[in-house]
Amino acid sequence: METKPKRLEPIPAKRYFTVEELCRLADINEEEFIHWQHSNGIIIGYGGQHYTRSDVIKVRQLSKSFMPYLDPFTRNKRDIYGNPAIDAIETHRHIESVINNMTDALAK
Repeated sequence: METKPKRLEPIPAKRYFTVEELCRLADINEEEFIHWQHSNGIIIGYGGQHYTRSDVIKVRQLSKSFMPYLDPFTRNKRDIYGNPAIDAIETHRHIESVINNMTDALAK
């Protein structure tokens, strides 16, 4: 079954766009865009507030080549199996539970 491509919103009649606007208009994540530029050695536009209409069109055309960005330090808040990682409070509760179980076992 063939899926229809997602319909992108029209590009406003502006001279320059911010990176946030560029990414919204291309329906991509800012981190994906920045990572894609660095990993491919390609810089589009002048950065900051200086993306033109043609830059938006280029990014829209290239957006299929963007891999989902994975933060190497937080792994996008996922564990090594791709499951949502627990936060510090959950970790603290789990450690307290383990310590309490060990204390109970040693007290017997």
